Order: sequence, then structure tokens, then C-alpha cells
Amino acid sequence: MKKLAITLTALTLALALAACGSTAGSSSSTASSSAASSSASSSASSSESSSTAAVDTSDLTAVMDALFNGIAEDQMPMLMPQEDGSKYAPLTEENSEYNTGVALSAYKEGICAEAAMSAQAHSVCLLKANSAEEAAKLAEDVAANANPNKWICVSAERTIVAYSGDTVLLTMSFNDLAQTVLDNFTAQFGAENVTVVKDEVGADMAMPEGDVTSDPVAAMPEDASGAL
Repeated sequence: MKKLAITLTALTLALALAACGSTAGSSSSTASSSAASSSASSSASSSESSSTAAVDTSDLTAVMDALFNGIAEDQMPMLMPQEDGSKYAPLTEENSEYNTGVALSAYKEGICAEAAMSAQAHSVCLLKANSAEEAAKLAEDVAANANPNKWICVSAERTIVAYSGDTVLLTMSFNDLAQTVLDNFTAQFGAENVTVVKDEVGADMAMPEGDVTSDPVAAMPEDASGAL
């Protein structure tokens, strides 16, 4: 009888220990799962925060990087490679007027992100004016003189010129891409600090009604067709 009591006591203790171990394992698993979820949530929050984080607006390269946030890789034209390995082309005395419509002497410094293929009308330039006071005049000059038809056989769908402080933005590109660039520029500097000087969609290249080229002979003057 004593042996039976001892056996039952030992069995009860074993079952109790097993139950405690199961509870502890469950608690540990729950805690680990909770920690993992918290970590994932924190990571996602951190990733989202970094994609919209403000950059040093005095650094034109950092600003240019920020302008292309949110643009899908297959929507972003391949950019012209630079000999020194830098991402963007510096604006110089030789290329300033071609890219911006104004001479280099009109501003302090600038960079340009230009499509590598001339068949793609895409160019984004950032200029630092000599001072914040001169930025408005610089932006107006760029808006008046930048050429959205500078490429071979193609024209930019949309041209945008804006400025904030001493920084001037010139975008000549595809419609949606140009909008994203402007949105990102505004996000960096603050909507209340950004002035858009120009936002223009390219001239409609559609054929006129009646498409006279469908019958070139009929479209010719009477004496000209007779000469044929």
C-alpha cells in the first residue's frame, strides 16, 4: 500500500512538472512571437520612415537622390554614366546652356541627371543660386530658356521649374515621372516653401483633323500634282 502511495505521488509530481514545462514553453513561444512581430513592425516603420526622411538640402546629390524616391526601376531611364563614377553630371560652362538654358555664370553650382539614350526625353537639373534672393530670377530665366525639344526626334512630355530657398529645380521628362520629382522636391523643402514657376505639358503632336498626309498627292496644290 505504501509503495502504491509513493508511486502515485511520483506520478502526480511528474505530471505537474510536465504541465509547468508546457506552460513555460508556451509562454516563451508567445513572447518570441510577440518580439518577432514587434521587430518586424519596427523594421517596417523604420523602412517607411527612411524612404521619406528629409535630407541635407544643401547637398545637391542627396536632394537629387531623394527626387527619384518612389519611381519604379522600369520607369526610370538609365542615366548618362560619368567618367569619374559619380551618379550625376556636373553642370559646366560647356553644358549649362544646353541643359538649363542659362550660363554657368548665372548660378553657383549645379548637377544634372540626363538619360543615357537620346531617344528618351528625360533631364532633371538642380541649381544652387548665388543667394536665396537671386533664386526667383534664376528660376524665371530657366523657365524662359530651357529647351524641352533638345533631344533628337523627341520632346519632353512635361516641363517643370520650381525653387525653394536658393535651390532651383528643372525637370523635363515624362508626365508622371515629372510629377513624382516635383512631389519629392516639395516633400523635402515643404509645400509652403516651394514656388512653381512653370508647369507645362508639351505641345500636342497629334496630326490635324483630316490627316492630310493619308493622301499626299491630294494634299498637294493643283499645279504641283499636275507636274507629277
